[in-house]
Amino acid sequence: MSSSGNQLRPTATIVAAGNPDAVLPDAGVDAHGLVRDAVREIASKLLAVDAAEYIRLRAVCTAWRISTAVLGWEPQFFPRDWLMLQQDADAVAEAAADPAAHRRFVNVRTGATLRIRLPPSEEYGDLLAHAEGLLLFHCARTDTVRVFNPLTTATAVLPGFSGATPVEEALELTAAGVFADGNAPARPTVVLVLVLPRTTVILCAKPGDDRWGTVDAGVIEAADGEAPPFQGGLSLQGRFYVPTRHGEVLRVELDPQPHLLYVARPPGGPCRCHCAVTSYLVPALDDDDAGEESDGMLLVRVSEGGIDVLGVHLGRGRYTRVPELGSRAIFLPGLTVRADKFPSLAPMELGTVHLNEDIEDYIIA
Repeated sequence: MSSSGNQLRPTATIVAAGNPDAVLPDAGVDAHGLVRDAVREIASKLLAVDAAEYIRLRAVCTAWRISTAVLGWEPQFFPRDWLMLQQDADAVAEAAADPAAHRRFVNVRTGATLRIRLPPSEEYGDLLAHAEGLLLFHCARTDTVRVFNPLTTATAVLPGFSGATPVEEALELTAAGVFADGNAPARPTVVLVLVLPRTTVILCAKPGDDRWGTVDAGVIEAADGEAPPFQGGLSLQGRFYVPTRHGEVLRVELDPQPHLLYVARPPGGPCRCHCAVTSYLVPALDDDDAGEESDGMLLVRVSEGGIDVLGVHLGRGRYTRVPELGSRAIFLPGLTVRADKFPSLAPMELGTVHLNEDIEDYIIA
């Protein structure tokens, strides 16, 4: 939404139709209040669709900006459907000349694009991970971790990794999330899943902490000598979930101490076989999945026998099989796109699942 020459101006009088000289009393109508309420109603509908559209509305004028909620760290302000492309040739060339150059973002639900300037690398460091469209940076020089919202430019500073043994021993960072606490919206908690030589750990920290804490994963039952059966995770609507190799889904809880809580189990109970099965959580990107019994996520089970896709219904703690993905395409480990919104993808990639392939190879001409 962009501004125009026509501005909404409240008035205290109403001119009678057909008689410009007659002035009727306003009958107590608060024109400013009506405009404010209309702006708030439109803003709430835009925010439910895309935070970028909400920000555009607030940028129209001062009156519209003060009529809407201030941007914060609540999940509704996350750029949840926006993905920063890593292999955009134009952006890479521009970044080589200017480290703070604009980067290309695409909306995986609509196919829309944005070019957004990243913060200076000398202050923020290297890109560490993505979480619901938010960017996590680590600066080795200052040993700090920053979470950055590319739409709002909001930044939160977290402790560094100096002396953090799990980080120093990590072979891979498999997932990251931002846990938004409604009681402390200005202090988002960042969650990291790290694979170590013999185990997997989940770390968490928020602004003001002096070090990273560990999420207690003792609830997960593992066979003797077997590492905890999870590797990745999914950040969704300000919460963080991890799937187990056996097909269960757990949620990170911060109180009273960081721990994992079972929220869904597969039909017939978890599979305890030792076959090579890997579980992934991805966004559903399906409006029909929204509701009290669904958290908008899919569980993808990959084995030698094939790929199964299940819809996760947290209200019942169960799953439903998804026979067809429709217009969606999944890029494991954690990305779902509306393939029909990308001409280079549709129709060949409709309803497909890709493992260890980059989305850029499909949507960048």
